[in-house]
Amino acid sequence: MISYLIGFMGYMAMLMLQLSVFSQWKILAGSADLLLLFVIAWCLHDRSKYLWLLVLVFAGITTFISALPFYVPLAVYFGVYLLSRQIHARIWQTPLLGMLVVTFIASLGQSAFTLAAIFVQRVDINLADALNRITLPSLLLNMLLAIPVHALVRELAYYAFPKGVEA
Repeated sequence: MISYLIGFMGYMAMLMLQLSVFSQWKILAGSADLLLLFVIAWCLHDRSKYLWLLVLVFAGITTFISALPFYVPLAVYFGVYLLSRQIHARIWQTPLLGMLVVTFIASLGQSAFTLAAIFVQRVDINLADALNRITLPSLLLNMLLAIPVHALVRELAYYAFPKGVEA
């Protein structure tokens, strides 16, 4: 139970940082997504049985603050959950490598889902410009911020999941 509370409070802290500070840090038109990075890191470190409920709450909060349709954050976050569980089961001794791999795949997946949703809404976009000005800079910023977010979540997980205690 305490792990859900710590995860929720960590997500809310990242939400405040995302909305106030990191939304202003841009390379071209791309910006970092701290919320996605927190979800990735928390899914890699969490040992609770019902983590998917917390991921559902995270996706719901992101849906309310985003201008995207509700299914984009929901699909991305559940994809991150499933991928991080598979990575955690296979590369469990090097969680930083898992963080970087899932961050790379999730950033590209989020961009693909976002561009697909914009295309479905019949917004006129140039795909080459979207990839060069938004996707690649966002991917770079996410990869750079993945290491500090991983270190922060690892410390949070140390308090949420003490050694010898299973959820």
